[in-house]
Order: sequence, then structure tokens, then C-alpha cells
Amino acid sequence: MNVLDRYVATAVLKGVTLVLAVLISVGTVFEFMGQLPDVGTAQYSIGDALAFVVLRIPRLLVRLLPAAALIGALLGLGNLAVQRELVVMRASGASLARLTGSVAAAGVVLMVVMAVLGESLAPSMTVYARDMRTRALLDTEDLAAGGASTWLKSGDRIVNLRREVDGFGFGGVYLFELDGDQGLTHIAHADNTDIDQANQWILENYAETAFGGPAVVTASTERQAVKDYGLSPDLLEFSVIRQDLLDTSGLTRYIAYLQANGLDATAYLIAYWARMADIVSVVLMTLLALPFVLGAMSSTGTGVRVLIGLLIGLAYYVTAQAFANSGQVFDLDPRAVAWLPAAALLLVNVLAFSRVR
Repeated sequence: MNVLDRYVATAVLKGVTLVLAVLISVGTVFEFMGQLPDVGTAQYSIGDALAFVVLRIPRLLVRLLPAAALIGALLGLGNLAVQRELVVMRASGASLARLTGSVAAAGVVLMVVMAVLGESLAPSMTVYARDMRTRALLDTEDLAAGGASTWLKSGDRIVNLRREVDGFGFGGVYLFELDGDQGLTHIAHADNTDIDQANQWILENYAETAFGGPAVVTASTERQAVKDYGLSPDLLEFSVIRQDLLDTSGLTRYIAYLQANGLDATAYLIAYWARMADIVSVVLMTLLALPFVLGAMSSTGTGVRVLIGLLIGLAYYVTAQAFANSGQVFDLDPRAVAWLPAAALLLVNVLAFSRVR
């Protein structure tokens, strides 16, 4: 890479860095405002809210990077076009292929950054932020979590979420109810649990044993029971295996676990392939700026370039989300669902470059 290549790539990277700084600032402000209603609940303080928002910045970077790559490249290359530097480069013999390689080099750098963040800081810091927030909201004095299970005490009720041996999912939910003298009145177990919109617990394969007196024991079972325990739904944050909280190796292992146990892995397969497609899309987004700048947008203002970048980035994000959701609903092939938006972006690149002379 010579001086010209470095100059063009640096201009693109500076533009992307500026755009990311603005988007991250706006995103963190909105996320912090979203945490304010929970401040004061149990031990969740303003400091906890700030820490939660800061810890989630790598995840926000990963989500914003594809759109920021296009907007930043439009700004960086647009400034070169406005100052006629691109014209001078072309007149000096720099071919379109040469400029494309320089912009692609910047895109590869951004792709590596996204891959590194997505495989290290983003999932680990997000998991830590989620657990920290949940513990504070549930009051850390009543919560204990270890490698095999999570315990919660709320009033006269104790809940235990027990993790599977392989580390994925929870093997059962155990509930213990005490009377005013700390005597045991109920023991209950469910194979799986969820919380509906009314904050009621939906328990599958529910079994309960009630102790009514010195010699009175009543046992009952239900395939599905609905209970109003008055416990915070944030408790289930400890039992949810979310796609965005796993690195690629963890996501791969979890997909294998689901498939080995005959469980539906469609959502996680879509997440896996979409993650690969998003990484590639960073390069495609960066490259897309070049034909726009060399074509009709060579003399347009900064505001127009930012608007175009926002519209294309938003269209890509909405399309990717729509395909991911439709893939789960209609049971479509995960690879096709995940890669179609990136393929459409590639087609747009080909058409845009074909119009550049």
C-alpha cells in the first residue's frame, strides 16, 4: 500500500470514526434515558445505570458499524471530491480499480474491528452488564449465582434455577415457600418456565407438594400451570440464552446442543449466518460510497450524503430484520434468509460501479 492508498483509506476511516462517535453518543444518551425509570428500584443506582450503558457500548458499536461504514465513507470520500482531490487522482492516472482497492482496504480494517468486537468485548461485556443490572434490580443481598444454579429469595419464597450439565439452558425451576416461622409449606418444580405480559409465571410439567400440617401432605401435578408469584421478570434474564450474548464459538456449540437434543435451532442458525453476513456487509457498505461519490453525488453537500447513507443503512437493517423474522415464522433456510440482504447489497454495488466511468 503506497501513499495514495493510505491517504484514501485514512480519509475513509476518519469519516467512519467521526460518524461512530456521533451515533454512539446519541445511542448511549437514549439508552441511559431508558434506564432512568428503574433507578431507585432495589439497589439499582444512577451509577449502576451509567455502568450498564458504558458496558454495552461495544455491542452498540457492532450494531451500528455497517451503517456507520457507509455514512463515514460517504463523508470521507465526499470531502475528497469537494476539494477536487479525487479528480486530481483520476487525472494523475489512478484507475477506478485502484481507488476501489484503497477503499476496500479501509473496509477490511473495519471488518476486522467488527469481528474482534463481536467475538470478544461485545458479548462478554453485555453479559456482565445484564447480570449486574439484574442483580441490582433483584437486590444482591437476596441473590446468589454459581456455575450450576441461581438462587433468589423474595419474602417467604425461594427460587432456584438449576443449569444443565452441558452449560446451556436450565434443567428445572424449583420453588420453596415458607410460613411466618420459616417452616416449609410448599415445594414445587417445573421443567421450564416463562413469564407472560401480566407477569404471571407459566410453568411446564409442574409438580407441587404442600405440607398442610404434621401429617398432611398433598401432591399435585399439572402439564402447564400459571402462577402469580409477584417475582420480577428480570429474574428470567439469568435463564435466557440469547443469540447476541454468545460469541461465534459459543453460538456454534449451542446450535449443536439444540440439534443433538431435537430442539428447534432455526433462530440461532439465522443469527449465526446473519453475523457472518453483517461482517461482510461492512466492506460492501464501505465500497458502495465510492460510486456514489464519483457519480451524481460528487458535488453534493454533506447533509445530502449523510441522508443517503442513513436511508441505505436503515433499509439494510430493516430488510435484514424482516428476513430474519420471516425465516423463523415460515421456516425458511437460515443461510438464504441471512445472506439475502448482503446479496442485495452486493447487487447494488455492482449496479452502482457499472454506472461509473
